[in-house]
Amino acid sequence: MLKTIGNELYFYDVIGPSNWGYIGADEVVEELSKRQGQKVIARINSPGGSVDEGIAIFNALRRHDGGVEVVVDSVAASIASVIAMAGKKVTMAVGSRMMIHDPWTIAAGNAKQLRKQADVLEKYRDGIIETYNTRSKKTKEEIIEIMDAETWLSADEAIAGGFADIIEGTAIEAPMIPENVFKHVPMDLITSPMATTRYRKAVAAQFRMTRAQHGI
Repeated sequence: MLKTIGNELYFYDVIGPSNWGYIGADEVVEELSKRQGQKVIARINSPGGSVDEGIAIFNALRRHDGGVEVVVDSVAASIASVIAMAGKKVTMAVGSRMMIHDPWTIAAGNAKQLRKQADVLEKYRDGIIETYNTRSKKTKEEIIEIMDAETWLSADEAIAGGFADIIEGTAIEAPMIPENVFKHVPMDLITSPMATTRYRKAVAAQFRMTRAQHGI
């Protein structure tokens, strides 16, 4: 769930439907509405989760009239790294990481349904590429390569690539990265199986919504 302290919003959980206990776009919009005309700090330590919820959160932060700054307190992985792109200023804490990769889902169905699901994933991928491209110093081709490789960026690398602006402060909370979900998770970032379960449930929820939206 989303936590708040003053004008700081803490994205310290999986991104997904709020009625499942994750950080959902609806609660982010509600909290932003209470802070109209005020600058908001979005602090991130998240393994990502639902693409749809993450994109909605990104857009809500981008249109907030008081402006938004982002601080990656520990990890901004997967769709959480897209949310980070909403910041007018993006700060990486000392020792923090940012992970960029191709979107993925949990799928089931016949051959026709699975092909259609792949087409939907590619559309999500194209939109995410545009978001990174607008914020970073990388070309679309470079971003595609980074995403294909599942790239874990250090704070220095994120800044060099234009995904972040400065390094400042230290991580407030330990990272929460699911084991056996991503391919190249640095060993020092892996946490308990509980994180894996929560992440997979959020992705499963994303899959059900995608099927309903696209008639799969």
